[in-house]
Amino acid sequence: MGIYGFYKGDQLVFPLERQAELFPAEAHLDEASPLLTPIRIEANAYLVSERYTVGAMQLPIWAVWAVLTGLALSLTFFWTLISSLKRLPFYIAVGLGMLWLSTFNLDLLGIFSETSRTLLLITLGVLGGTSYLFHSFLPQFSFTKRFLVFTLLVLGLGTAIFYASPFSVDLTAMHLVNYSTLGSIVASALFMILVGYENLHGLLWFNTQAQQPNRRFGLPQFLLISVLYLGNLVLLYLKQRRILDLDIVLLHPFLILLCSAVVGFWGLRQRQLVYSRFLRFDTEAAPIYLVLALLTFLNLGYAYLLANDATLNAYKNLVVLTHLAYGIPFLIYVLVNFGPLIKQKLRVYKVVYEPKRLQYYTVYLMGTVIMVVLLLHSSYAVQNQAMGGYYTYLGDLYRQTEALPLLAEQYYTEAADRSRTSQRARVSLVDMYHQGGMRTLELRQLETLMENTPAPTHYLRYADLLTDQADLFTHLQLLRDGVKAFPEHGPLLNNMALLYGTTTFQDSAAQYLDLALTHAQDPEVVQANQLAFLLRHNFSAQAKEFAAKYDGDYGPLLTNKLAISFLLKQPVPATLPGTLQDSLLTAQSFAGFYLKNLLPTVKADTSSIATIDRLLRQEVNQSYADDLLLLKGLLQQRQGRPKDAKTTLNQLATANEGVAGYYYDILGQWMLQAKLYPIAANYFDEARQAGYKDAHLHAILAHALNGNLDQAAQIALQPASAFPEESQNRAATNLAIATQLTPEQAVTAPDSLKVRFLQLKASSLPVADVEKVAQQITTPALAPVAALPLVARYLQENNLVEAQRQLNTHFPASFPKNVLKSEATGLQAQLWYQAQAWQGLEKELPGMYFAPQHVGTKLYYQALVAQRNKQVKAATNLYNQLSQKAPGHEAGQLAAASFFSAQKQGLRAYDVLLEAVSYNPQSITLRKAYIKEAMKQGLKDYALQGLEGLQPLVSPTEYLTFKREIDAQLQVSDSLNQSWE
Repeated sequence: MGIYGFYKGDQLVFPLERQAELFPAEAHLDEASPLLTPIRIEANAYLVSERYTVGAMQLPIWAVWAVLTGLALSLTFFWTLISSLKRLPFYIAVGLGMLWLSTFNLDLLGIFSETSRTLLLITLGVLGGTSYLFHSFLPQFSFTKRFLVFTLLVLGLGTAIFYASPFSVDLTAMHLVNYSTLGSIVASALFMILVGYENLHGLLWFNTQAQQPNRRFGLPQFLLISVLYLGNLVLLYLKQRRILDLDIVLLHPFLILLCSAVVGFWGLRQRQLVYSRFLRFDTEAAPIYLVLALLTFLNLGYAYLLANDATLNAYKNLVVLTHLAYGIPFLIYVLVNFGPLIKQKLRVYKVVYEPKRLQYYTVYLMGTVIMVVLLLHSSYAVQNQAMGGYYTYLGDLYRQTEALPLLAEQYYTEAADRSRTSQRARVSLVDMYHQGGMRTLELRQLETLMENTPAPTHYLRYADLLTDQADLFTHLQLLRDGVKAFPEHGPLLNNMALLYGTTTFQDSAAQYLDLALTHAQDPEVVQANQLAFLLRHNFSAQAKEFAAKYDGDYGPLLTNKLAISFLLKQPVPATLPGTLQDSLLTAQSFAGFYLKNLLPTVKADTSSIATIDRLLRQEVNQSYADDLLLLKGLLQQRQGRPKDAKTTLNQLATANEGVAGYYYDILGQWMLQAKLYPIAANYFDEARQAGYKDAHLHAILAHALNGNLDQAAQIALQPASAFPEESQNRAATNLAIATQLTPEQAVTAPDSLKVRFLQLKASSLPVADVEKVAQQITTPALAPVAALPLVARYLQENNLVEAQRQLNTHFPASFPKNVLKSEATGLQAQLWYQAQAWQGLEKELPGMYFAPQHVGTKLYYQALVAQRNKQVKAATNLYNQLSQKAPGHEAGQLAAASFFSAQKQGLRAYDVLLEAVSYNPQSITLRKAYIKEAMKQGLKDYALQGLEGLQPLVSPTEYLTFKREIDAQLQVSDSLNQSWE
């Protein structure tokens, strides 16, 4: 436990944490080029940078329970052992045991009263009385039986205390352990006094233990090694007292203690002559020695695990003082009594406790005098440090209770005053003030810490408080000072680099990132930061190079590599961010999950939408709610659930008025892809009104494709400031020109304008004019684009031969599989359908290429083929898919409704049309079909509501004509009802 605490103690109590910062990088999704105008959906692909910060204090509760177990074991052994002692040692041991129990401060638990001593008296009575019972009346009981009885008593008392305590189990355990540390320190001091000279005793054995005299060392060698050992202790003492500041390697005090403890157990047997009148070695002295050793190392390990540097310093000073104070007299004792014998190379270690001149008790007499002198010289530093550590423990205890936070502050303050060179108490105050939002007090304590005991974590803490832009230069200077003081501290270098990354000093940021990577214990963090820095500052070549070079499975690193692969058009990395392990998102886990599902280059996970719903149900994830809902809508659209996607984005726009234009623009682009130009134009107009500038260009496209050429031109001719980019302004100007061209002007216009002209007006022009413009296009890349409206015009005229010729010419089998190919495929299917070439359609359709946005066209023709072949089950399945995946495919929805109506599934036909109208409310044809189907199913009220919705979409003449038709059906229906009655 102590070894683990030696390496991990500081990290356990004040963990060095990584605080993620997300930086949005613009990702382009669903790129398209209607009217040769590039548009795309813009979404944030988050990059992850991590800076180091010191986390909130976390006390390792498992350490408390481990120490409590050791204390219970020690208590059990102690009371068992002393019950077999002789009378005088027994009474002394009982007195010491009572004092030990009193240090637990059991009554402060408030089981009876905080001011009474009832619980302490009960405990003393139970343990002391039982021990006296065994000692005076039941001496015949064996050690095993006594141990079993005391085990049951300790367990029983402990259970009763925990049951009756008003505090939680963990807090009660901490109370017992932290209060008892004072008694453990006293026990440790006794143990160190007991073994204070044992290392010299061991050296004496090492010099004189050999069987052959010629292999033993003489007096000079013993003196040399003893002086070296004592000299090490003297230097340690001078260093602790800050009298000398020598940069030399000395034996660690705790290594000295460990050696003396091991040697001391052997030495305890050797000194039986001294204590044999009072104690037996095997059954009394040795077990008591082990109990003292257990308490010593248990308390030492606990101090390491809780990073209680005041207690650790007290222990270091105690080790040096006791071993120096009792080591010098023991050396004198050995030299006076056995110097000549050592010189003769005799086996002196065997008779070291049989002095002839200077008696053994003088070792402890002189040692105690030296000890007192050293304590006075150090101004009771050991006592102050021990009490500082003790008060720190009490501060930790009361910090856990909501009722007594001020008491914790008082104890920490007292601990800091008692042990001015220790940091733990003052750092605890800093943490306490930080959690309480008391910035001024926190700064004051940090300044004191940085002045007295500078440490890298103090700079990290101070830097966390300088978050305002106005503090930038102070922040930079602070981190410069920290890096100057600790030039190889990776977290400081990393934070310095990230701070420079927010300024124009990009070279400095890159330099400090390189230094941080050189000194980093966790290089994957700095590597992820490097990738984010390079991509944010447009160092594309270096970003690609480093992304290819860095390996590992660290989440932020994988996230940033994936972002680079998409944004810089690189292959998708082999290793992707892992699946979520928890429903509570962190910035790191959110960024990985979001990016992995956002990018179309990554294979879709069909369970992602369900995962998003699960995440949104957690209150702590609400800061990510808008991004998660956007991702949900994008995934729904991508996975063939456009109705759900539309609902999700509409809800987002309604809930976020400030950015509603962004969401309306995405909806408009989806409608544009589905060729639902009227509703697309409506969405883009809403986006424009909401202040989303990109929507101006998109609105021009939608209005132009919807035939509202004057409206498109009016939007296009807005001032240049209306467009966010100059490229958009130029595109708008070209579109405005294209809307106003005549066929004669189009013939001499640039090829790009010719193509736009055909796309806008081919369907309404004579075929000869369309052919004339198309024949003048000489740009190879634009010829297939121009061929599509020409083929569509031929199909309008039912000129199937010329349409097929154009398709064969411009779209051979080797043509790349892209959106153009997909549109050509749709026209080919339409051609076969018009030609009633059912066999060719059925044979070729499964292998033809359709882009995701044209899946409705494929399903439509597959359903028609199945319907013609009287494959009712297959047709039903295909029409259901068509209704779900392509609700905007007008012809498909009409065909589906007609099919279900013919199959005597009138309500299903009604549902199909209702869903289609809900998705595409601007479609006049769908609304009329819906009204007729509602009338057919006897749903008069819904039909009349549909009629009201149709009125604003059509001319008064068309509305009156259709209304007369519906009124006639209503009269027929009413007359039938009357005759039935």
